Amino acid sequence: LVQSDLVSKVSFTGSAESGRKVYEMAASGMKKVTMELGGKSPLIIFSDSDLDNAVSGAMLANWYSSGQVCSNGTRVFVHDSIADDFVDRL
Repeated sequence: LVQSDLVSKVSFTGSAESGRKVYEMAASGMKKVTMELGGKSPLIIFSDSDLDNAVSGAMLANWYSSGQVCSNGTRVFVHDSIADDFVDRL
């Protein structure tokens, strides 16, 4: 599909490794490319956070879009000193 003459622009979301291959194919045909690659979107909850807001934000970040966006909050890093309270409030 990327190499088809009917395609003038490629949009790809996936791993960096796969993105590199798609980009190479698109570049050989001088096609414009937009990519969202790699990683996940972590949430970092610090020890001085408002826990109710942090829990609400974590829930919203993960389920608001049903995981259909690249910024879906799929990892939550919580400071050790508040981790138990955070989990209890989930």
